[in-house]
Amino acid sequence: MKKLEDLSKENIFKVPDGYFEKLPGIIQARVAKPEPRVWFVPAFKFALPVVVLLVAAAFWLTSREGASLEDQLSEIQTEQLLVYLEEVETPVELYDEVSLSEDDLIGLEEEVYLSMDPLDISIEDLSVEPDNY
Repeated sequence: MKKLEDLSKENIFKVPDGYFEKLPGIIQARVAKPEPRVWFVPAFKFALPVVVLLVAAAFWLTSREGASLEDQLSEIQTEQLLVYLEEVETPVELYDEVSLSEDDLIGLEEEVYLSMDPLDISIEDLSVEPDNY
């Protein structure tokens, strides 16, 4: 084992020529170099809420489209429907402008009869007045 006194006293580190003269310029070049600006982080900050709202709206709209017409109509309260019917005026002129052919009327009649369930109709639902003989 070597003793500390036996080690040589010469300087083993060498500095390249002109290193300390060039050092301030090297430091200034590194400090003055503009860093590349990150543009996508601020864009995501504003785009993320918009994307979340669009996804929520799409989910809500697709869930509403899946509901049947009967389900959507059952959500309307009777009072609201009566108020709507009292406020809305139906112009008679619209009836004159609608012209249905005999085939259209037959198709409409078939569609109505096919959509009806005969077991759901009770005698009270039928508004038949007795004939006076």
